[in-house]
Amino acid sequence: MARTRSISPSRGAMVLVLALLAWAPAARGGSDYSDKDFSVRFASAFIRFTEVSAGGGGSSASRWSSAINPASAGWLNLPSKLGWVVAPYYSHICFDAGTQIRVTGESVTWDTRKWGTFQPTMAQIRSNRDTNRQGLLFDYSVDTFQLIWAKRFGKWGAGANFNYAQAEVVHKMGPFRVSETHAESYRFRFGGLYEPAEKWLVGLTAEYGFAPYRATVFPMGPFGPAVRMRGTQQQYIVRPGVSYEYAKYSTAFIDYQYGSFFGKQGSLDHSHFSTGVNHRLLDWLFLRAGASLDARGNHGWNCGAGVYLSEWCGFDIGYLQHTLPELRPEFGRARILQFTFNLRF
Repeated sequence: MARTRSISPSRGAMVLVLALLAWAPAARGGSDYSDKDFSVRFASAFIRFTEVSAGGGGSSASRWSSAINPASAGWLNLPSKLGWVVAPYYSHICFDAGTQIRVTGESVTWDTRKWGTFQPTMAQIRSNRDTNRQGLLFDYSVDTFQLIWAKRFGKWGAGANFNYAQAEVVHKMGPFRVSETHAESYRFRFGGLYEPAEKWLVGLTAEYGFAPYRATVFPMGPFGPAVRMRGTQQQYIVRPGVSYEYAKYSTAFIDYQYGSFFGKQGSLDHSHFSTGVNHRLLDWLFLRAGASLDARGNHGWNCGAGVYLSEWCGFDIGYLQHTLPELRPEFGRARILQFTFNLRF
């Protein structure tokens, strides 16, 4: 009788991730979401503007801070004497049509050892005021603040995140304003982590957010009557994920995310899969690769590296491509370059 070879969990996880990485670029271009209103499409993309994937935190089941799951901030003990980390970051989003969005953030992490980990973060988002595919000048600015609390309880981890943002969006035709929107958003995110077996980690993230807005539209130009609107955008997001540590500090993951965004102007249900590998090549060097695929066939990919030359400092760089398909009708495909730097005390 022929002998059957069993597949180890680490090899199985790697095969799954590599298969999805190979599949995503081969997928068809997919729908560009042009059948949905800009307001709900932009809300879906906004949640990814300030997510930092350069630090290996692109999964709901991540072991590292700056991840999508707030519980990840308290999963590992900080390798520093006082438990403090200062981590500024920068993200540059470039669209084919010429619009650029710059995200500058400042984050501080404090591991209290007893009461959990606290992580306040501020971010400033600004556009370059370029013309989009519809011939309208796009002017976008946001100031946001968030606070994360996380704590580990043996094989379990819990975390919560509150995010507040003030946003302004202005569209112009030449020197004249076509529309102007002001909004405040409030987002509440909760996350959990569970280690069912050695090297395996399961994560779940859930979020609810709402954004009251005030919009002014000039349908007949600057000298015509203005139309003023008020309303509230709402959103729900659920993201489960699983990761496997196939070698020390090297992991593979796969996530699924479902989001529902709705308001007076319409609704959008958005779901996608993401997968990736975070591989420790040397004691001080990490390499990363990942891919995403949504329900409409749009695919994206990312890569990055982390360099940690000492216990008290390190930096990461990440590159993402085609990860914002919701904004393709106005701006084209997106390319994102991210930098993070951290100091540990």
